[in-house]
Amino acid sequence: MMNGWTKWIVLGSLILLLIPNRYRILNLLLGNNFIRRFAVQGAMSIPGLRSKFIQSTFR
Repeated sequence: MMNGWTKWIVLGSLILLLIPNRYRILNLLLGNNFIRRFAVQGAMSIPGLRSKFIQSTFR
């Protein structure tokens, strides 16, 4: 089992590795139809985001 410090070091290292490749990872994930549909449904369930999207779409 990992103690407190080790957990934070592993988490920090993982974040440092993911940040430079975040758009590549996002494109890889959103290239999958199921994950993209799930992400859009989740985003559209947020009222403020939904209203901005609808507002900008029908101008």
